[in-house]
Amino acid sequence: MFIRSLRGKVFLLVFAILLVVAAVVMPITQRDVTQTVVAREEHAVDNTLNLVLSDTDARWGALLDDKINVVRQDRNDLIELGNMMNSVLSRYAALTDTGRLSTPAAQQQALAWIGSLKFNSLRYAFVYDSHNKVLAGGAPDMAGLDLSDIRDIKGQLLAKSMADESRLSGHGFALFRWPIPGSQGGMETRYAYFGYFQPWNWVFAISDDARTLLTLTQTQRQNMEAAVRASLARLTLAKSGFVFIIDNNGRLVAPPPAERADLLHAIDKNTGKPLSAMLTEARHTAGRLQFRLDATDKAWEIEAVYHKPLGWTLVAAVPRSDLTEPAHRLVNRLALFFAGLLALALAGAWLMAARITRPLDLLTDYARQLPEQDLTAPAETPARIAALPGQYRDEVGRLAASFLFMQDKLGENVARLMSETSSRQRIESELNIAHDIQLGLLPVPLAGEIRLRVDLHAVMRPAKEVGGDLYDYFELPDGRLCWAVGDVSGKGVPAALFMAITRTLIRATAEDETDPAVIVHRVNNRLSANNPNMMFVTLLLGVLDLATGALSWANAGHPPPAVIGADGAVRLLEGRSGPACGVQEDLPYRRLDTQLAQGETLVGYTDGITDAMNPDNEQYGDKRMLSLLADAPAAAADLAGRLVADVDAYAGQAEQFDDITLVVIRRL
Repeated sequence: MFIRSLRGKVFLLVFAILLVVAAVVMPITQRDVTQTVVAREEHAVDNTLNLVLSDTDARWGALLDDKINVVRQDRNDLIELGNMMNSVLSRYAALTDTGRLSTPAAQQQALAWIGSLKFNSLRYAFVYDSHNKVLAGGAPDMAGLDLSDIRDIKGQLLAKSMADESRLSGHGFALFRWPIPGSQGGMETRYAYFGYFQPWNWVFAISDDARTLLTLTQTQRQNMEAAVRASLARLTLAKSGFVFIIDNNGRLVAPPPAERADLLHAIDKNTGKPLSAMLTEARHTAGRLQFRLDATDKAWEIEAVYHKPLGWTLVAAVPRSDLTEPAHRLVNRLALFFAGLLALALAGAWLMAARITRPLDLLTDYARQLPEQDLTAPAETPARIAALPGQYRDEVGRLAASFLFMQDKLGENVARLMSETSSRQRIESELNIAHDIQLGLLPVPLAGEIRLRVDLHAVMRPAKEVGGDLYDYFELPDGRLCWAVGDVSGKGVPAALFMAITRTLIRATAEDETDPAVIVHRVNNRLSANNPNMMFVTLLLGVLDLATGALSWANAGHPPPAVIGADGAVRLLEGRSGPACGVQEDLPYRRLDTQLAQGETLVGYTDGITDAMNPDNEQYGDKRMLSLLADAPAAAADLAGRLVADVDAYAGQAEQFDDITLVVIRRL
């Protein structure tokens, strides 16, 4: 097929490259032109918004200055009146000190005086006690008012916070809203000076209405809005863009032009939201918010900035068509240019592909003939193929030279492969024989009489064809059972030979010695005497009296065996007799003794069990092994089978990490 041929692929590759270039260049060009125009207009929009923001900040600053001046003057007046109240209350308290009045009488006169204070129609004084109850005040029906739940503009409890602050610093100021005394549910905004009168534990206050400040601020704000509306009404962005302002409540401070009055309600096709909802995001965005509004009639570029002090969102809106028209014209011209270039490039690609594929067709036919040749005999190369390296000095020539070199080497490789295959088959045969020999070295099952007193089962599974683990068990001349479990360093044939030597030494030594520590000592000396490769074996060797259950053992660097009690409890026979055998001669080994009760099971194992790895490179571990042994069946063969099966299930598809050897001895 044309598409599968190299000629077709070259043709399609050139076609695809040109299409990709066109698809990349034209949008990039359109984007760059659009960005240039948009950047210019955005700069104008930024200048406009900055101008409006600067003017707004200046007016807002003037409003704050006027408000601060009024508040400062009123604050000074309230401080003077507070000092006067403190002085008068102190005089009343002094009358009680001289005995001229009792404390209740003096307090009653002081409260009557406070209730009569009338500074003007909006300013009055009041006093409350430690229970936040108003004792007297200049406003009607104020006495007895509970201030406990009234909060200031900061959200703090007014009476408590002012009592604490005036008690510590002598006075305090607060702005708050509370019910108008004598009214039915009316609220008013006030500010007050608070002082603490220590002799009677009173808090007194001089309060004034905040409506004057609010009226002044409202008037200045209205004037500021009118000035901003007048400025924006004369402003035009690009051809038909404009700027408008909306506050937090959705009120248009400066509306858009009359013909665009419905823009705030225009629905964006992508999000399904009206512009008014999308502008609310500007209040939570640091800096400026820019996005595109795809309305039903046209697309708009929107830029918005939020002025937090006034709660205004300043919005600049420019039709997208004002910005993209130059880019569309340029893209159309580029499309015509690329169409002509594509036609010329495809014609050249067809000719070039034909020249490239002609010698490749020759090489293809030649490669198909190679399998039919006798590679063990010299072959004649066709003249057309032999001439290709000289005719083409490019990749085609090098490919032809590689084919010729491959033909020469194939004969050599085939002969060498046949020789290596024969050698490998011989080695595999020898390893299989070694595997059978190693398994043949394992002990035969115990005699019938001894099997009535002990249930014994052993498992050994090498990680390779042959392994370095060993186990053995046999009856000593005195009738006791000698057993051993070992693990030789390394794997493969060397470890298997070392394992066979170790097992032979154990049996030879046990003919005239029954102390496990002495047996291990002699085995170590003989292994260390001629050990040029510094191989070693960890060894666990024990002697069990089947009549009494007395167990003596020696542990030469091997994992401790586990004992399963008749009640299912598992314990480890801790203790080391000495290091692994084969490292150094004349090392002392200590004998260890314990008792194996009837019904108890001894489990000796190599680290191929505990070090088994799962596909996640996690070890099987002692904890999992001991947990399984605690719930293991009583029969030795069943216990061994269950433990090995659990290790296999844990390892899953992972390759066997090490030789696995297991000896289970249950005293009947």
